Order: sequence, then structure tokens, then C-alpha cells
Amino acid sequence: MEEPEEEHSGITDEQRILMEQAMLDIAYENSYAVLTKELSFEDLLTDKHKFGISTLMSYDPVDGPSKKDIQDIIDYYVSIDQPEYYLRCAQLKKIMDEEFSN
Repeated sequence: MEEPEEEHSGITDEQRILMEQAMLDIAYENSYAVLTKELSFEDLLTDKHKFGISTLMSYDPVDGPSKKDIQDIIDYYVSIDQPEYYLRCAQLKKIMDEEFSN
């Protein structure tokens, strides 16, 4: 017999997991856009705020990304297993190599 999903703050565990995944997706997309200079962080704040969309990032934009932060984004895109994301991985790998060459 299956156990009922535990509820936290009125949402089920499944809903919480989906919400966390959506937040992670947004954070990686925003981080990618800033890292590849598609958007500056300031533009991200302005543009996303204008439309009520989250400005989550996967790293602290003040400190900049660590090598692990960039690798985490690459790993995320590899896990999606879509051809267009492999191009993103290549761009991020190049940025990581340039930033952390020593």
C-alpha cells in the first residue's frame, strides 16, 4: 500500500519537488545568460522584474561564479540531453577554461 505524500505548507512533496526544479531551471538559465553576456546582471534584474519573472541565479553575481558553479551548470545541461544544450556546454567550458586557466 502506498503511503500518502507528506504535506508542507499546503503543498505535497511532489509539488515541492516540481517547484524546486522550476526554480533551479530559472537559476541556470539566468546564470547562463549572464555568463555568456547575453544579458548583464543589471539588465536581468530590470527585464525580469518588468515581467514579474524571477531573477534567481545559481551563483552570487557579486562574487562571480566559481569553477564548480560553472561545472554545475554544464552538468545540468548535459543531464537534459538535448543537442542545443551541448552548444551551451561548449560555451560554458570555454568560459570556465578562460576564467580558471591556472
